[in-house]
Amino acid sequence: MAQDQVEWNWWSKETVAVVTGANKGIGFEIVRQLAKQGITVVLTARDTNRGERAVESLKCEGLHDNVNFHSLDVRSEQSALALAEWLRDTYGGIDILINNAAIASTEIGDTFEDAKSLLDTNYFGVKNVTKALLPLARNTPGGFRVVVVSSSVGQLKGLGNNNKYRKILSDRENITEDLVDDFVYKYLLEVENGTWKEGGWPDWTKLGQRFPLRTYSVSKLAVNAYVSALHNTFAAGRGRKLGQAVNVFSCCPGLVDTDLGFLGRPVPKKTPEQGADTPVWLALYCPKGGSGKFWSDRNEKEL
Repeated sequence: MAQDQVEWNWWSKETVAVVTGANKGIGFEIVRQLAKQGITVVLTARDTNRGERAVESLKCEGLHDNVNFHSLDVRSEQSALALAEWLRDTYGGIDILINNAAIASTEIGDTFEDAKSLLDTNYFGVKNVTKALLPLARNTPGGFRVVVVSSSVGQLKGLGNNNKYRKILSDRENITEDLVDDFVYKYLLEVENGTWKEGGWPDWTKLGQRFPLRTYSVSKLAVNAYVSALHNTFAAGRGRKLGQAVNVFSCCPGLVDTDLGFLGRPVPKKTPEQGADTPVWLALYCPKGGSGKFWSDRNEKEL
């Protein structure tokens, strides 16, 4: 565990956290754990019926004063802006944003459209929501917190033989959002042209894994890099009119027993409660010096 971190319980019922993709799995458990701390949590999901049912189930646990629902399709800038407007009108601002929404279905095929669909959610969705909600960031003790639930397949060792982007993405102090976008668009272009193997992109089929893990890996490489890019922006004093601190983290919840557990590895899986532990810990205790970095099991990990 990081030794230098926010140690006090700074939060209260007035603290507002937003969790995306939260009607089930890790996201749902993140909402539960934050609500049990007395924090006001906005549970978001694309499917309104499932989202409302998730909130009702938490209210049955006695969390009726802590959890509210708002629909959100992370792929849509307009949906993200509509959420931002509602949050502004309802709460005036927010203190924590946890970007959990992601897809990794084994039913996804090997086409450009499939790859774009996955990246529209896993990468561009994170950007849509983060950009829409950052103007609502309040001057939270220790800094406003953005947590992105990522994966170990987003570490640089998963980049295959793509030495160009390995070099670019390893230079975390100089990474920018434009460079990350270029990385994603280049991948999509080579998928569309059928040249991704020649381009040195990760070929997970060699490990017996089907197509989704290739694009999933690229999406998580991208969000990990995006976190570093955001940190660089805020560390340089750009991007915030009021100048308050913004801390941004990516993390791997581990191999969790959810319907996204598509890897099929014969290893023990964590429960959703265990998978939610590190994202919640980062959101609440905000380890100093950890912004812009990648975490797992409450420890900083190399990219």
